[in-house]
Amino acid sequence: MAEAQARGFVPVQVMEQAWLGTKGPRPLAVHHPAGEHLLVLGDLFDALDGDRTPIPTHGDDADRARALIRRYWGRYIGMFRTPRGQVRQILRDPSGAHECAAWRYEGVQVVTSELSDWLLESAAPPVQIDWDVVGGLLRDPINATAASPLIGIRVAEAGDLTDLNARRTTPLWRPVDFTASVTSDPREAAAWLRGRIDGCLAAFAKVIERPGVEVSGGLDSAIVAGGFQAGGATPHLWFNMFGPFAEGDERRFVRTLGDRLGFEPHCVQRAIRPMTTEGFEVTARGPRPGVNGRDYSFDTAVAEACREAGVDALLTGKGGDGVFFQMGVPDIFTDVLRERGLGAVFSPALPQLARWTRRSTWSLLRTALSTPRRAPLDRSARRLSIFNPESVSHDAERDLHPWLRGLETVPPAKRLQIESVAAGLAYQSQCRRTEAADLIHPLLAQPVVELALGLSVPLLTDDGRADRRLARAAFADRLPPEILHRRSKGEMTAYFGRQAAASIPFLRDHLLGGRLAARGLIDRGRTEALLDPDRLLWKGSVPDFTMAAVMESWVRRWEAIGAGV
Repeated sequence: MAEAQARGFVPVQVMEQAWLGTKGPRPLAVHHPAGEHLLVLGDLFDALDGDRTPIPTHGDDADRARALIRRYWGRYIGMFRTPRGQVRQILRDPSGAHECAAWRYEGVQVVTSELSDWLLESAAPPVQIDWDVVGGLLRDPINATAASPLIGIRVAEAGDLTDLNARRTTPLWRPVDFTASVTSDPREAAAWLRGRIDGCLAAFAKVIERPGVEVSGGLDSAIVAGGFQAGGATPHLWFNMFGPFAEGDERRFVRTLGDRLGFEPHCVQRAIRPMTTEGFEVTARGPRPGVNGRDYSFDTAVAEACREAGVDALLTGKGGDGVFFQMGVPDIFTDVLRERGLGAVFSPALPQLARWTRRSTWSLLRTALSTPRRAPLDRSARRLSIFNPESVSHDAERDLHPWLRGLETVPPAKRLQIESVAAGLAYQSQCRRTEAADLIHPLLAQPVVELALGLSVPLLTDDGRADRRLARAAFADRLPPEILHRRSKGEMTAYFGRQAAASIPFLRDHLLGGRLAARGLIDRGRTEALLDPDRLLWKGSVPDFTMAAVMESWVRRWEAIGAGV
């Protein structure tokens, strides 16, 4: 306790056999929504649909946790405790906003969202690395948001109730449970979507003292910026980072939004700096690889701006691509055909979708007719380009992210939306920004996600006519036309390619001489071949290398901790 207080933790609750402290830019608030033995830490807001059913003060923890998820939403960790303060079960809210890990050290129970060096030195958990889970992450990077590869620590997952006294986890919230259509009326859907987003933003505006907003120049962050201001917030920072090349410079859109909303953006240019071991250190501090910090040039600049402006929270538009459905894929017509029937073949939306996806109308029709109504999810194409598929045993069911199970009968484009929502959990992982300010992604809030999942992809895209069509309609009166009707995005491929090319010595040493290569999880020959300036500049693979670098840094840290136990 003394060491924790010396490190900045402020005591919140002291019991005979329990001590609770919080720290950070916005220390977690403490709530007791159902008596002293259910402790909730974080932002807890009333449900937006009017459900005010009280949470029972006694009874089964799982039933009470389900009631908590229905009654409230927010960014929280719920802890079910014994009368003496021992935590028996943990509920991590469906947005996954906060990590939570637990273990025992010399008879003392440790429950924490911070796994800093000082804590691990004081009360080190008996950790080992599950290499099959590491391999599963490299096979499919979305698993970076799922099970932790650590053995010896219990790590709570988003939407789950985790029993700390038994190897038992109860899934309470899954995206597939909200995919039933809630309306087919575009006007009603647009009104509901606007209401949900505005309701969430208004709730955040009431509890954040010195907020900031990240404005990229795109549609999603503009919707958040306009809604947050409409909800009564007065941001102290409007942050934009632009690329060094014309295709990545979106300042004109940001300034147009600033003129509309009445703010002056704080714009910072990206610098091409070689990657370093120190740059990836922050990505290794959590119970799973911190992919949120892999673009650490951006991460560092945002963190510095937040500290200089003195903001305690930063709101982003992350998650909008999935929630509003930005992806131009042929599967959209499969969803349209299932919803509209064969009459969809004569819809004027079909040729528009063909132009959007750069496919022929016959190709879209052939894909839709050949897609079975019930099919297992196949993510075999998602693996990293440098992953060695023969390195570990393959268990398709174990590798699959828990949120992607049970989707056999879900239409294919709706599946893609769920995948995007699951991948959005990566935005919650620890990084430099989270150390400087509370990083909030309102479009991934539980009420917004639940509604978006209940709106069909044809409804979200107007039968495939355009990306995020419903969201554009819902917020048309708030957005400048330049952003409302914009179809392109800032292109950062050249920037990332140049940065990776400048980082080849580091990547070669870090990966070819690292633990992933020694374990055979990455293919040395293929890695060496792809670490070529021309390939990195013109043929991509940069995200694969940064993901592998994050994973390598994480493995090195936790192997060292395990060896020191």
